[in-house]
Amino acid sequence: MASDTTESSSLFTLSHIATAVITYGICTTIYNFVTAPKPPTSIPWQGYGKGWIAGIRNFTAVTQSKDWLLEGYAKYNRQGNTFVIPQTLGMPAEIVLPQSQLRWMFDQPDSVMSTSEGHYDFLQGKYSFVEPIILQDPYHEHVIHKNLVRNLNAIIPVLAESVPLAVQQVWGKDTHEWKKMDLLQSFMVTIPRITNDMLLGKALSQERKFLEAIVSFTDDVIRNLSIMLLVPRVLHPIVGNLCGLSSSYHYWRASKFTMPAIKQRISDITKKDAGDAEYKDWQEPSDFITWSYRTAQADGRYDEMQPDRIAKRIMPINFAAIHTTAITSYDVLSQILSAGPDVTEKLREEAYRIFKEEGGWTKQGLSRMYRMDSAIRESQRIAPLSLTFAGRKVIAKQGITTPDGVHIGYGNLVSCPWGPMATDVEYNENPKVFDAFRFSRAREEYEVMSAEEKKKVDVLKMKQTGMVTTATHHLPFGHGRHAW
Repeated sequence: MASDTTESSSLFTLSHIATAVITYGICTTIYNFVTAPKPPTSIPWQGYGKGWIAGIRNFTAVTQSKDWLLEGYAKYNRQGNTFVIPQTLGMPAEIVLPQSQLRWMFDQPDSVMSTSEGHYDFLQGKYSFVEPIILQDPYHEHVIHKNLVRNLNAIIPVLAESVPLAVQQVWGKDTHEWKKMDLLQSFMVTIPRITNDMLLGKALSQERKFLEAIVSFTDDVIRNLSIMLLVPRVLHPIVGNLCGLSSSYHYWRASKFTMPAIKQRISDITKKDAGDAEYKDWQEPSDFITWSYRTAQADGRYDEMQPDRIAKRIMPINFAAIHTTAITSYDVLSQILSAGPDVTEKLREEAYRIFKEEGGWTKQGLSRMYRMDSAIRESQRIAPLSLTFAGRKVIAKQGITTPDGVHIGYGNLVSCPWGPMATDVEYNENPKVFDAFRFSRAREEYEVMSAEEKKKVDVLKMKQTGMVTTATHHLPFGHGRHAW
């Protein structure tokens, strides 16, 4: 018995554990390297090269991707050539196209190059969003695209009420005493309230436990994808399902609030449609629940009309709104405050003037806030959320050939060099400088021109400098059919 105990303890020595960890690391590295899609070798690769030894060195160089991108952009993209950022631990290889080929990429059908497949892989859609179908078939994006803009006139009054209330609750109203704030965290608190007031109504947006569940779900997704990037694919079914337990739990907590509201709304709509006398004067609220049900009804998507499906669709909408909006808001406010009091005063003057002229916040008034629009766009340019953007996954089994003759095989990820382009002198003068009114000066000058002077201005080109006007050189919201 004593000898068995001694033998057992001898198996767990420091050297044996270290050997097991090293062996595991080598095996998983080789497995990931062998099973990953192979980028074309006919074009330049950044990093240490294209062979086996170089591939392993690339794989372990986890901090080099940014430098490889910037160097590859300067050496290849600016000359109109494609290059490869090789696979590193946790991140797939990316085939980075030059600006001259981006329009071609955005024109490819979803059956050839898929945005949703790229998002599904990166965000671990199989495990982090309760059901794989939620990201495999992102129907919620279709609902938002079809309904949000056409309902802006109804949404703006809601935001005009909810934004000041949310800001006051977090920031307070004291204009005399200084208050120390965690800026990013303040947006993580205010944005869920504002988002859900707009999408689901005041009853849900004021429920503290619901908002806590939504924010926790968002944190779960970020944590899960971070963990899964470091786990070899052979272990994804085990680790992924374990990680997914947390996001499923927080969905369950959120659904205790959303499911009753969704079921009641569907019941109300059904009775209204059936001609129930009690619902003669009932007006269905214009929110995500109604949009989802009515859009699915019009599309013949019975599966998307079910309460549990609508409840699950609420989660990725909140994830996208909370995560990206919080970071963007943090960057915008940080840049504006750092730019000096002159910038703040000009933004305040514009907001006050237009508010008075319009008699409140209106869609027309917001479209005239050229300075604020420019400041946000400039912040997105100077501090992009991602250095590469709008990635597409090649899903055509035969692959695809680029305009310059490069064949890209199935499963590869193709992306845009958004970060380097945004700070390229070819597209912007003094690109490293935050110039809050870079994109508004021409529009403000146009406003005071005479009729004759206005005839000489390329109005379409001027309007394309707006924040939400996407282009192959302005990609914070993507571009093409899947632009947000």
